[in-house]
Amino acid sequence: MRFPILRFGVVPAVDDPTFRANLKDMVKALGYHLGTTVECRVTPTYSALVALMTQGQLDAAWVPPVLAMDFDAQRIAHPRIAMIRQNETVYHSVLYALRDAQIRSVSDLQGAKAAWVSPDSASGYLVPLASMRARGLSLTKAFSDQVFLGTHEAVARAVAHGQAHVGASFAHFEPSDFGTPVWASWIEFGLEVNFRVLLVAGPIPTDVISMHRSLDDQHQQAIIHAFSLLTSDKQTSEAARAIFRCEGFAGCTEEHLRGLRMLCLLYTSDAADDPHCVDLGCRLL
Repeated sequence: MRFPILRFGVVPAVDDPTFRANLKDMVKALGYHLGTTVECRVTPTYSALVALMTQGQLDAAWVPPVLAMDFDAQRIAHPRIAMIRQNETVYHSVLYALRDAQIRSVSDLQGAKAAWVSPDSASGYLVPLASMRARGLSLTKAFSDQVFLGTHEAVARAVAHGQAHVGASFAHFEPSDFGTPVWASWIEFGLEVNFRVLLVAGPIPTDVISMHRSLDDQHQQAIIHAFSLLTSDKQTSEAARAIFRCEGFAGCTEEHLRGLRMLCLLYTSDAADDPHCVDLGCRLL
């Protein structure tokens, strides 16, 4: 099978020389395993990536689960590869505050300043807000100010340094034990800060590689196989881990997003008098 040039889209979590170097190594290795050239398009925003995918200028892209769900619903692209993190392809969202702060539960949030990752982030914005809404909490009363900081690390540092009262992020827990995360953003980035988890929501499917609808099954399977081979070599494995923040890759289908769809239906089933809810409901559904 002759494989054409693979046009791959990425929105970097942190765009710095180290990321660029790792991306170059990963792209080279991916091209080697596919037997073709991989043309990587690094876009500054997900809006730009969505435009490229919608126009058919990308064959595949690394996207968060909410965006993958949007692509799938609109039949633009379909999830085909899931990230394996902490030996799982699912995780949870947490809302957290400093342990020694006066905020000890979500009922103490009145007038708090919240730090979020981005409007497209499942764990860093959409799911915790939807979960609060499902619990009957008024978002306008809970938050006096809300900011988007772009990365999970920036959110954790903002809460740690008192620039925000609460933040939202990803977390992994031991089975049936949702007390203290075994892994979360502040652990990943080495912040020696004692946080209190105020709310746990999920599970949420991990990030995916979505593939454009124009790719036939044979080409899709070749890409899935090529990604699985990235972890077989030490150098490329380290590069892939650094870029995607995962231990490996697993083939997946639309079923990977089922849990998130269920959360969306649950969390947006009731109307609410809240300016966030219209946006949230539309974004999740």
